[in-house]
Amino acid sequence: MNKSGSDLFIVDNGDADWKVSRYLAEWCGYSKAVDIATGFFEVGGLLTLDGAWQTVPAIRILMGDEVSKRTGKAFAAGLADISQRLDRSIESRKAKDDFLTGVPAIVEALRTGRIQCRVYRKDKFHAKAYITHAEREVIGSAALVGSSNLTVPGLHDNGELNVQITGAQVTALQEWYERHWREAEDVTPRILRVIAHHTKERTPFEVWAKVLYEFVRDRRPSPDRWDRKTSAIFPTLAGYQRDAYSSTASAMRTTGSTPSGPMTTTRRNSSRRTTPSARSTRSVTASATCSTTRLTI
Repeated sequence: MNKSGSDLFIVDNGDADWKVSRYLAEWCGYSKAVDIATGFFEVGGLLTLDGAWQTVPAIRILMGDEVSKRTGKAFAAGLADISQRLDRSIESRKAKDDFLTGVPAIVEALRTGRIQCRVYRKDKFHAKAYITHAEREVIGSAALVGSSNLTVPGLHDNGELNVQITGAQVTALQEWYERHWREAEDVTPRILRVIAHHTKERTPFEVWAKVLYEFVRDRRPSPDRWDRKTSAIFPTLAGYQRDAYSSTASAMRTTGSTPSGPMTTTRRNSSRRTTPSARSTRSVTASATCSTTRLTI
């Protein structure tokens, strides 16, 4: 924290004992609502305020999607980037905290609407502001405006420049925030899905299946190698049938119609004679049947 003159109040993370996270944590204790504008949002930003943000009845987070083009396709790509960034931030958190302490509370707040999230898509949005509305009128509202995103680096680690404003300036800033909030798109359900996925309770079987999948993931033979070395059906096919099967399997894997992997079915020996066309139909049917029963994690 730095003070220059009588009116300028700066929070820049430069003081070991006074970070943006501490400023916000203290204001959370007085506030009935907090409105946040941020270019980026990571779950670690809220976890940095764990124990403090829970005292605030209502939190709104207005963020950008880092996409300059405003087409629907570009916005969808922007939302995907937000989801991936959020997902990576939770994965990195697991390295420090296996139990993701504090994350279930965020999930519940998103589910109940206590935390709301919107993405501004009209223009590229990279604003940073934290508007705190105190419960007591004698304290009033204040805002911290500057460079800090709602991330761990922005609230704690990076050298930032944020200035506190009060009085009539906060009123003008609140009007700006409300205008952009109305023009933004609600993404709370999507943010909830991304975070809730990491806190969902798993059955012992699901845990075992995931461990098994990770163990053999890089050891599975390629589909072509499996067909040549292990399959009981593939060696019995005529050349043109093998080509047809390979082309069909490749197309299905490319379009996502079946999980990538070898055909894992066998055919018992039979004395019945079949025509080439019937045999080909049976092999493709067996492949399709197998693809619908394979466990994919």
